[in-house]
Amino acid sequence: MTAKNYQPGPINVEGFAIDDFLLTDKLPPDKAPATIEIDRLNMAARPGFNRKLLPLSVEQDTGKIYSGGRYLFDTYENAKAFGDWCSNKYELDGVLILERQDFADVSAGVHRVIGAYDFKDVHSSQVACRTEVWDSNEIKTEDILSKLWPQLRDRAAEEGKSALWLMHDPEANRVIQVSVFDRVGNYSEQELDYQTLAAVEQSSSYGSDWKWAEKTFDRSHWVFTIWFPNTGDASDKLPLWPNSPPLPAPSDAVRSRSAA
Repeated sequence: MTAKNYQPGPINVEGFAIDDFLLTDKLPPDKAPATIEIDRLNMAARPGFNRKLLPLSVEQDTGKIYSGGRYLFDTYENAKAFGDWCSNKYELDGVLILERQDFADVSAGVHRVIGAYDFKDVHSSQVACRTEVWDSNEIKTEDILSKLWPQLRDRAAEEGKSALWLMHDPEANRVIQVSVFDRVGNYSEQELDYQTLAAVEQSSSYGSDWKWAEKTFDRSHWVFTIWFPNTGDASDKLPLWPNSPPLPAPSDAVRSRSAA
């Protein structure tokens, strides 16, 4: 499957991987795109890779920068293998990716996908996302989520979301929902789009009435980049950068190397 084949509709995936971290000041912002491109070429080649949303948010009050990854895979087994590879095998300059000095407060996990659906074109309409996490106290959480999924999917479509992913970690009995959004209002290439981010933060939470689960995480981000699998087609090797400008895109040198 190439990036051109991603059309609105059900996403045929069973595995999800996630990581979150605070970015430190060890990596200059103008160097980040080149580093991201190197990671993309390695990660997008992993078996069963479907896509990655790379989230990014900057707190206006503190200047803290949060990022991470939201990954979809064809099978749960491939997602688990990817998680193990990231934690124990993927090194650059002798340092495991999750142990880089660029990252702090790192968390990571792997989940089964209950349902995932693109309502709008991933190439043009997925520019921000909200990630919510709940810890469940219900033994049959996966059954509950499977019954809830059609209702949540239809609600997301009615509300105009760009995509919705619903996941469950059977080992930790943890639920994750990733909601993806289109841009809101006018967009300036000179300023960060806090208007869209604020709309995402204020969107309704589908788990607000879940008495069987406690929310433990809720963060909204811009979608900094979207990755697709490496196919050998040069036109597919260039990633989407939905919020660039004003966020920096890869340098011309990195783009040329990626397309080689």
